[in-house]
Amino acid sequence: MKKRFIEKFNTGKYKIGSFDSYQEETLELIKQNNNLDDVKSNELIKTFPNSYRAAIIDANDNYLGYITLYNINAIESIASIRFEINKVLSKEDINSIKKTYIEWVKNALNLTNIEEEINITPSKKEITQNKLEFNTNIIIPNNLLIPGIDKETISYFNNQYNIPKIYMPFTIKSNNRVIGIIGLTNIIYSNKRANLNIFIDKNIENNIATELATLLINDYIDYIHKCNIHNVMISISGSESNKLDMISKTKFNYFGYIPYGGANENNQIESKYMFQHIPEMKKNNGIILPKNIIKEKDYFQKTKKEMDSVIDIGDGYKLVAPKIFNNLDINIDNIIDSHIEAMKNREKFSIPLGEDKYILQKDTGDEPISNTVMNYSYILLDKNNKYAGYINILRTSPNKVNAEIEVGIKPELQHSGLGKIIINEFYNQLFSIGYASITSAVFEFNKPSIKLHEKIAKLNGIRVESYYINGKLWDMNYYSKTYEENSKTYK
Repeated sequence: MKKRFIEKFNTGKYKIGSFDSYQEETLELIKQNNNLDDVKSNELIKTFPNSYRAAIIDANDNYLGYITLYNINAIESIASIRFEINKVLSKEDINSIKKTYIEWVKNALNLTNIEEEINITPSKKEITQNKLEFNTNIIIPNNLLIPGIDKETISYFNNQYNIPKIYMPFTIKSNNRVIGIIGLTNIIYSNKRANLNIFIDKNIENNIATELATLLINDYIDYIHKCNIHNVMISISGSESNKLDMISKTKFNYFGYIPYGGANENNQIESKYMFQHIPEMKKNNGIILPKNIIKEKDYFQKTKKEMDSVIDIGDGYKLVAPKIFNNLDINIDNIIDSHIEAMKNREKFSIPLGEDKYILQKDTGDEPISNTVMNYSYILLDKNNKYAGYINILRTSPNKVNAEIEVGIKPELQHSGLGKIIINEFYNQLFSIGYASITSAVFEFNKPSIKLHEKIAKLNGIRVESYYINGKLWDMNYYSKTYEENSKTYK
């Protein structure tokens, strides 16, 4: 099988990148160096976090070994490293590999310390432990918040809400009665951000004192910040007047909204209002929320069941759904290889720059990068069917009325007007199958993408200090376009 290796780092003598390309070689290496059988070696590999494991090869593409994190303590920003190779290297070479990798994971995961290092060669095994101080046993000084949520409570609230998987969960108890649950979703430790979710028992929701809810939410926010979550956000549907009133009295500040971003209990489409908090943020009082515009779901009429498979962009360019590549006699291997090449330097490639899914291949199994590409909404091809970029649905709201999209165009094709055409065509396709609004999150350092989105969409909010990269926290701009605005341009 062809090795599709994404080189992310180069020490001069060695390349560090895609772990999955060399899983078989890694299995054999672990067996030989550690005297383990297949089962135990595979069990060990499964403990390596998918996003932070990497293969190491030399300049001639000969497999050398692997490096990975383990025992990640994201709350304390601490992890350990396992480094294993199939031959003896000089101390200088070993240090250059480890230093290059550590510099990246410290930035990517916001690590501050390495707790333990395991170095393994065919001749010896070295374990180095560093003495570190841990900020353990962070306590919420609020007797209403009980750590954890039992299955019975989850089952009860699932009958009232669609409860997602919750992290750092607490049960809210008053007078020995469970009145709600609170916790985080979409937690990204590497970016020090998460979304807050609070569910109050609907049978008593109107009787919950705003002062009570304010107190427990503020205490929970303080707890989250102590757990290394810098930016915490909560989004609330426009018809949830009680919750909007409650949140307005907490430390949270309103920062924007997504028009037609969600659905209410009557299956009507309405706005989602977004609030955020970071440490030391001052409270903005007197904010007036934009009017909540509610529409019946039938208002967003579908003209088709699914998006077109091929969209002509002009000048020989076209957007093609990967599912029909075989029908058009398109060389899939060439497309995938070109995509991998582009992803090696994603910072210059992507508009907008999203979380880098291609640094070390976080999926498992054979050819995970191939599976990713083949599941994109569209691949941009030129007149010779050569790869030129992609556009894709990054995520959708649970009710699938709002979609967040991402687009990447090869650098030499940027600033040509092609990006504007591609995004507008994608908008047309998504609105034609029933979406009510489309959103893009653009990071403040990506000036070309900001200029592009200012021309085709509306800035609906800025989530401050919510993307951590290269040792700095950056703002995230939310741009959106609605079903009604789809014919508009802005600047």
